[in-house]
Amino acid sequence: MLEGITAGFILSLSLFPGTVWLVKVGVSGTKRQVCAVGLAFALSQLIWLSVAVPGLMMMSKHLSFMRMGMHLFAVFVLGYMAVKFFRTRRVEVLNDSGELPSAMVLFRTAFNRALAMPMRLPTAMAVLLATGVYVTHLPSWQLVPSVLLGGLIGVGWWWGQMIFLSAFFAKRVPERITLRSLNKIRPFCAVLFCSLGLIAFLLTG
Repeated sequence: MLEGITAGFILSLSLFPGTVWLVKVGVSGTKRQVCAVGLAFALSQLIWLSVAVPGLMMMSKHLSFMRMGMHLFAVFVLGYMAVKFFRTRRVEVLNDSGELPSAMVLFRTAFNRALAMPMRLPTAMAVLLATGVYVTHLPSWQLVPSVLLGGLIGVGWWWGQMIFLSAFFAKRVPERITLRSLNKIRPFCAVLFCSLGLIAFLLTG
């Protein structure tokens, strides 16, 4: 379960544009709109995890001869994500969202955009490989529910706290402080994904 919690939290943390958008909705919108956006992002992460966890389990179980190749692919994906975060621009303003649509429209838009991101599934699998969920445990269907439950906890942890902060504090905290906090996520994620890539490389042996 611990690996699932870690993977769910990291996968949600890596959706940096979504976190920024959630805070912007908190600055310009209502609590209902904030909840809609946050729940949409959380649901999209859970869907990708629900595909990645059993998919990776079956690959680890039936394609064990490709173990090194899977880990090397994970190293590539995690390295790509690290470079992407190093190159991501700083957030400069938070009050530029304009007039926001209804909560339902925001939910559909946020959900569709997050779900359609092409790197979500490879990133989820790469993070799971780096956490060693099917290295420290035998790949079996009995393990899948506990990993998925851990993923639910990890995803809920990140988006739950971000919904709370955006809904109740985004309008109260000075913009410069919020910007400083948000912009710390980018280098942190870059270093985190570099570390995960190194772990995935070491697990190839």
